[in-house]
Amino acid sequence: MSGPHEIEREAAGRRQRVLAPGLRQVAEAVGQKVLHGFLQNRHQTLMPLSVNLARLDPAEAAALARFAAVAALAGGAEAAPGQVRAWLAASGAEAAHLAAYDGALAAPPPLDRALAALVQPETALIAFVLALVAARGAGPAARVFADYVALHRALPAAAVRAAERRHRG
Repeated sequence: MSGPHEIEREAAGRRQRVLAPGLRQVAEAVGQKVLHGFLQNRHQTLMPLSVNLARLDPAEAAALARFAAVAALAGGAEAAPGQVRAWLAASGAEAAHLAAYDGALAAPPPLDRALAALVQPETALIAFVLALVAARGAGPAARVFADYVALHRALPAAAVRAAERRHRG
């Protein structure tokens, strides 16, 4: 049976042992690359680089288009409706969804109804992105509206941070 002093000497000897410098550098470089790849994949999974509205259920996409109008009008910025429409078109919105957006700009639905119509978690995250797009160049009210959407839809903090990195202007 080893005494406490003998155990301490063994531990000190192991701490004093030097790894080959080349092995340590290789292990650190490989570890950094693996960690970087894992984090990139995690961020891509949380917030994809591109949003494809054509993949959504037609009813969900129409609800998203109506919400987009509410988001565009929320901050009072003149450029917001055009920015949001351009984002919708670039993200694969069909002509019917753009027409729903234009109609909702003329007669916006109440906020509670527009948010309640967003059922799928993916759609709720896209709605938050739309609120961020609408807040670009707008005042503080638009940014607070985007934060409200994230809180109302109970979006995970990591997904909110990923969306903000990509879309907050």
